[in-house]
Amino acid sequence: MMPLNGVAIGRYAEVNDIQGSERICKKIMEMGLNKGMVIQMVRNDEGPLIIKIGETRLALGRGMAQKVIVKEV
Repeated sequence: MMPLNGVAIGRYAEVNDIQGSERICKKIMEMGLNKGMVIQMVRNDEGPLIIKIGETRLALGRGMAQKVIVKEV
C-alpha cells in the first residue's frame, strides 16, 4: 500500500484508506473518492495529480493526495 502520489501514470489503484483529520477526510469523500473505488492515474508529474474515476477527472493537490492510501490493481 502507498499514498496516491506513488501511482504511476496509466496505472489503476483501489482506494484502501483515507487518513487525516475529519475535515480532510470529509472533503476528500465529498470530491468522490471513497474506500473501495478504483481510480486511474492520468497525471502525476508537476503540480496537482489528475485521476480518473469512471468518466470523471479529478485534480488533487499533492498534500491531499498523500492522505489517500491505495493499492495498485
